Amino acid sequence: MLLTLSLALSFAAVSACQGNKAGAPNRQANTAPANTAATGADPAGEQRVMINSPDGLKIVGTLFSADKPNSPAVLLLHQWQSDRHSYDDFAKQMQRKGFAVLSIDGRGFGESTRAADGMNVPPDRTDTAVKAMLGDVGAAFDFLSTQKNVDPARVAIVGASYGSSLALIYAADNPKVKAVVLLSPGLNYFGNMQTEPGVKKYGDRPLLLVAANDDTESADSVNKLKTAGANAKYEAKIYDKGGHGTGLLTAGVGLEGQLAEFLIKTLAK
Repeated sequence: MLLTLSLALSFAAVSACQGNKAGAPNRQANTAPANTAATGADPAGEQRVMINSPDGLKIVGTLFSADKPNSPAVLLLHQWQSDRHSYDDFAKQMQRKGFAVLSIDGRGFGESTRAADGMNVPPDRTDTAVKAMLGDVGAAFDFLSTQKNVDPARVAIVGASYGSSLALIYAADNPKVKAVVLLSPGLNYFGNMQTEPGVKKYGDRPLLLVAANDDTESADSVNKLKTAGANAKYEAKIYDKGGHGTGLLTAGVGLEGQLAEFLIKTLAK
């Protein structure tokens, strides 16, 4: 009886922290140490997950699981003032192609707004916040790499706008990242996210840079980053139009297909 009561209280505490709606179906959760997650299963292989960042922030994401062992995987990072759901259609497409996919709400956005003590965490652009964001990416990457059916040697990151800066800067320091895609990258978002040093340090791994000409600054950044990297494995695609960040995925320019082709090619065994 005492064990049953303890488990019930634990479940209630975690559900409250995640912000689950009352009566939400098929939600199960439990407390977890750093770099693990509480999950709520969905029949379609889609789960809401909660990952503990190094500083205690609860990072909330959606995991689209893979059915087959040793599957490739991709982590998705959205742009500023957005959330993980901007990738939903693309994530489901990649899941159908045999990938495990994890999209997360960035620090201060969506459901990733609660610290370990329950205090609200707003969006922030300070040096301290950027360092914490990189910790969030690391926690999410480690979580995805250890999921069932995921081959940890075949995990890529796709980032949009400031998320692309996080993807590149993190990957430059983590050789376990197999490939990176940058949607509408910048040279120095917020004045403290320089990407040219990152692209030079990233080394001999596949990299795809994407922008549109109607997003002039990003298109210019694609050209400069590709030149700075000077690597045959670095690819660039600039569309005539399509807007910024994940807006390119819904602009009808064919980006979804190109991303899928790049990821399948670079993450092949």
